[in-house]
Amino acid sequence: MRMIPWDPFRQLNELREEMGRLWEQTWSMRPWDRGYYGPRTDIYQTEKEVVVTAELPGIESPDDVEITVDEDSITIRGEIKRSREVEDRNYFHQERFYGSYVRTLPLPVSVKAEEAKASYRNGILEIRIPKAEQQRRKTIRVDIH
Repeated sequence: MRMIPWDPFRQLNELREEMGRLWEQTWSMRPWDRGYYGPRTDIYQTEKEVVVTAELPGIESPDDVEITVDEDSITIRGEIKRSREVEDRNYFHQERFYGSYVRTLPLPVSVKAEEAKASYRNGILEIRIPKAEQQRRKTIRVDIH
């Protein structure tokens, strides 16, 4: 049996390396800790409507997503479930997000929320919302005395 002299600096270096690995695993396994709060979205408008698209891969049922719209914002709420159970400790690398999410975004103009329509195809949720009738602005000239 060979004796190795005790070296506190070697042990500190090993501890530092292990903490570095733990830190990397924590950040790579939990993307929501890096500012991810829900699906990535695009919002644009045409002459007649506002269109919201959101990336929602892995949604198996429309019941897994809830969309609410009011005159100036939209909320997308849901849950992405794992397709099979695997214990977290068995993962070597994990980036995909699983779990509940909610995302509320302001809309660029007032909309007719009750006329919103949604479709889901190829992992992309698309919501089309007609714009509200723009009220004609009345301009009044003010005289200076």
